Amino acid sequence: MKRKILITGATGWLGKELATQLAANNNAKAGTDSNNECEIYGLSRRPTDIPHVRSLQADITSEPSLRSALSPHDDFDVIVHLAGAAGWCTLQQGLEINVAGTRNVLAATRNPKKRQRYVIASSVAVTGSCAPDHPPKRLPVRNGDGFVGSDWAYGLSKNMVEEVVTFISGSEEEGSTSCGVGGGGGDDPKSGTADALMRMHDDDDHVKADYLLLRIGGVVTDPPLPLRHLETAIGETVTIEPADRTDAPQRATFPEFPLAAIALSDIVRCLVLTIDPTADYKPGVRTVTAVGPSVFSRRPVVDVMESWYGRETAGEIDMEYHRMQGNEYKPIYDTEAAERELGFVAKVDFRMVMFVELAEDTLGVNPGPCNR
Repeated sequence: MKRKILITGATGWLGKELATQLAANNNAKAGTDSNNECEIYGLSRRPTDIPHVRSLQADITSEPSLRSALSPHDDFDVIVHLAGAAGWCTLQQGLEINVAGTRNVLAATRNPKKRQRYVIASSVAVTGSCAPDHPPKRLPVRNGDGFVGSDWAYGLSKNMVEEVVTFISGSEEEGSTSCGVGGGGGDDPKSGTADALMRMHDDDDHVKADYLLLRIGGVVTDPPLPLRHLETAIGETVTIEPADRTDAPQRATFPEFPLAAIALSDIVRCLVLTIDPTADYKPGVRTVTAVGPSVFSRRPVVDVMESWYGRETAGEIDMEYHRMQGNEYKPIYDTEAAERELGFVAKVDFRMVMFVELAEDTLGVNPGPCNR
């Protein structure tokens, strides 16, 4: 039987790339590998025009809209939730689109009698770090590290998404029917959304879902330079420069973006691995982080962090790992879980690309191969 895969945000930059690649891979396997064949559905507010991807239109902030769009196509095996508000969102947008939207997607797709894997797009911005007053607590940032208390609505909303998914998974484990997730009113604790998510304790054949929270780094175009980040919601392309020292601490929202850069090809490959039918099914919640193999920076991590946050505030950050010889340009996020759980290691090394292109431009020579 073909697996059914739902991708939300299928008209966005990342969602469209993933759906296109999955459809191409699926089309190549048609008739030759039935175990790996799948039906791919792309859900967005706008029609999805990707060949071999079934277009579904819905607003994730409206559970009735989602249920109406999904009702003829239920029983998804994998749900890749990429839809959401971008980093410049207001608090209201973050809560309605990222937090409530995620909960609506889970409510509208969850079948407690079926093995289902959910891949939820979180972000390295989950810590909400903002210079110069709200630094991360330590580097590398661990997968369990959360919001540091800044006024960045997007970071807060992504932290809340992770908390909501963890809460829902825990409610499944406990078999709770009275947690009031979006309840439909009345005295019946199984009414409304609660019926879809929380009716677990009286079903002997209930199957817990496998939730994978994927903290995605700053997605940028593949080489050559300059790197660009596409904001499809507003139709703007932003050029990403390598991180560097500043003369004095400056106010900036998530200055770590270039330090967390990851190539589009790498993150799509990571997402494909999350959908792999041979991957172990692990009920509960896992968190993994995907960033590039080194930081996109002209200076060592410790130097740029001290300049961004000031020596006093930066002194509160545990950066002993990056002070060690050989670790000066290592990722500022813990990527071991991505390799352990998914077998994913990013290949495109932007720092190496930067030096190769510099050598080519200034010396007219190619110093050797790199992942570009």
